[in-house]
Amino acid sequence: MNTTLYTIKIAKVLYQFDEPMLFVGKVGALDSLFLRTDDNEDGAEFISCYLDKRHLEALEDGRLSVRGAFEAQNDIFLLWADRANNVIREDCVTANDVRDKLPERNVGLYSYFGECPDVVEEKGSFLSVYFRGANLSREHIHYSTLMRLLQDVQAVVRSVVLPPQLRGLRSSTVDFLVGDPALGSLMISIKEPTFNLSNINRSRAEKKLTRSEVEAATERSKEEFVNMMSSLVETPRAYLDSLDPETEGELYSTIRSLLPSDDTPFSDVTISTHSGQLTKRVSISKSKAEAVRTTFGDSDGAERRVTGKIVEINAASATVLIRVPMGRVVTCDFTREHFDTLRSDARFRLGGQLQLDGEYWDRVRRGFIAVKAVKFST
Repeated sequence: MNTTLYTIKIAKVLYQFDEPMLFVGKVGALDSLFLRTDDNEDGAEFISCYLDKRHLEALEDGRLSVRGAFEAQNDIFLLWADRANNVIREDCVTANDVRDKLPERNVGLYSYFGECPDVVEEKGSFLSVYFRGANLSREHIHYSTLMRLLQDVQAVVRSVVLPPQLRGLRSSTVDFLVGDPALGSLMISIKEPTFNLSNINRSRAEKKLTRSEVEAATERSKEEFVNMMSSLVETPRAYLDSLDPETEGELYSTIRSLLPSDDTPFSDVTISTHSGQLTKRVSISKSKAEAVRTTFGDSDGAERRVTGKIVEINAASATVLIRVPMGRVVTCDFTREHFDTLRSDARFRLGGQLQLDGEYWDRVRRGFIAVKAVKFST
């Protein structure tokens, strides 16, 4: 005779097909998530884990996948129960032990959610960027990788997501409140921007702004960014054709750090934002990213336009270092004749803004451009 360990008391059915397939049940005083993975006339096999309110709400809101709800827990149980839900066998396992029994990655509770992250996304976050990749697991992530991705997100948000009137301001004036980075893979959620209104208006010569005007402009700019990224990855050629030729290179240089490739520590990235009850998500795979790069002619030695501020001038080697809007430094190589001509121009100085056309090579530490044409910009 089998001994009953405990009886599952179903508290809330999340998904049902003839019988409850995914549900919240009580184990003693604790809520647990149960997933039916196999059954026969004698009973059924379940995977279960304890589930707190935060993870349950995220699952129901589409901010967490079903698989992610299980993988977020330290203890997972594989159990067998009879037809009356009396548990007669229970084993403590790891997520890796039952990986083939769990749903596919990024599958949410309801199909209308679309792709859902495998780690919790902050509720009502201003903007979230979710990186997926084998090198971003919960068990290990290099510090340098974590810092690089945090810096890349910060650079894109400051350069593109913020409205034009707030770009380039110091962090003491405009900053962001972020949630805890969630590992497994990596979720970076910006809860909300923070503003020092006095500093903003001190930097403006034109009409002063109210807090509501700053917040409204930031919300509009965020929506434009998400729509831009959606158009960029879904119809890159049409999007490129719609851009001003004067700014297309600068814009692409700013967002290219979010495009996955064989050289990035992430294989996919999802950008999402919340406006009231509406959630917008843009998912970028390697294949979509490659289509974007091909459209923009992004390969070593390809013609590119780069815009940035001069941070170093080296007369001996006829080179200049500029810092582009996303924060990276690019080495600009001139012919001696071209460089000497530029030195006679008063605008060719530290802090000066340059727009450069030439052949570009991307490098991990510093980009390189063999300059063919120069234009001073403001």
